[in-house]
Amino acid sequence: MSDDKPLTASGESEVEPPTPDLSEVFATPDGQDQLADIYCPDPAKRNHAAVILIHGGGWRTGERHQFRWHAHRLSTLGYLAVTIDYRLSPEHPFPAALEDCQAAVAWLRREAERFEIDATRIAAVGSSAGGHLAACIGVMDDPIDGVSTQVNCVVDIHGIHDFPDLRNEDGAINDNWEVFLGGPYPERKEVWVNASPALQTDRNSAAMLIIHDPLDEIVPFDQSRLLVDALVRAGRPVQFLPTPGSGHGFFYGHTNPWTRKAWPVVVNWLDQQLVDSTGT
Repeated sequence: MSDDKPLTASGESEVEPPTPDLSEVFATPDGQDQLADIYCPDPAKRNHAAVILIHGGGWRTGERHQFRWHAHRLSTLGYLAVTIDYRLSPEHPFPAALEDCQAAVAWLRREAERFEIDATRIAAVGSSAGGHLAACIGVMDDPIDGVSTQVNCVVDIHGIHDFPDLRNEDGAINDNWEVFLGGPYPERKEVWVNASPALQTDRNSAAMLIIHDPLDEIVPFDQSRLLVDALVRAGRPVQFLPTPGSGHGFFYGHTNPWTRKAWPVVVNWLDQQLVDSTGT
């Protein structure tokens, strides 16, 4: 649509979102600096909550800058927004990417006073591979030096949630899955299970908003149904938003009509879980 221009929080058009306020190293696994771009909130609207945004790319590609617009928009609404790196496969198979996301959560909690956030009000937002990783840090907690690495709520956009369930009748497997998991299911059963957030969900899991196109040709829609069902069984808050015809990866495009429809739902979910529920 030729008139579908990106908008600022005030409704004005923009070409590029501002650059981050800060960029910092949050972890150095295998001697590799992992960077976080930090977008600080409008002081007049600061709500003392934080959002970590995790890019997709089949765990093999992608970069933290893909969520610049989203991070900037969240900062104008009062959130501290952080986009992060993580190690990529095939050089770094699971659990490297998950460990880096967990390290980012622990780092943000340690720096809570400096960033003026409440360490109990941290969310993760991710798309595709990033949606999978966001769900993982919503259901798994592997403390680092005594600091929790589990976020308090999640927005998961067409992530994979049950790797063993992905094996279809003819045995065909997407190459990205095996590369990310370090090998085929018969050789790596425990890893395939451990990397599946739908199989790790319990009564301590984070509240989740799950968004998925029923016509998604890359990640089956049933993957999100499995996670929704697991959260319901565990008695956890969950909201499910099907986006028919949106396509896989739509959320990166801030001018995409489906992004414009989903964005208010995302913000409302974050507000409900991180701000409104605290009485702020």
